[in-house]
Amino acid sequence: MTHAGKEPAEDTKRAVRGAIELAGLEVRDLRMFKSTAVEGRIVVGAASPAGWPHEAPAIELLAVVGFDGSIGEIEIRCAATDGDPLMEMFNAPHIRQCNCRLADLPATLKEVWVARREVIARLDAGEAAPIFDGKWQWAIVFQDLP
Repeated sequence: MTHAGKEPAEDTKRAVRGAIELAGLEVRDLRMFKSTAVEGRIVVGAASPAGWPHEAPAIELLAVVGFDGSIGEIEIRCAATDGDPLMEMFNAPHIRQCNCRLADLPATLKEVWVARREVIARLDAGEAAPIFDGKWQWAIVFQDLP
């Protein structure tokens, strides 16, 4: 077992927790896995607003920290729904290609949470997905496949 890259991964895990809390969300899950396939550790975070009634989290984050200590971009995954994200997997638009540096995570996470609410409002007003919010594309899973 190698301990290479463990300290940067622990720092990343703490930073993800802090970003979730700064965005006004509650940490639902925060784990770290060692993976030889990615030659590093994978940090996975899940968050929801207070009182979220579903078992599945409202937003998920994924980071890879290399055994050499390098930290890749953080991927943010989120569906524009107040329903159960699992039940709405193929109906609700999901944010596409939302990645940021760890240093930018607190601000980006807040922006995504606001954009999610705006996309939900646009859907409620009758707009159809895909929706571009000015920064990110929100699309139904498999919507853009031939």
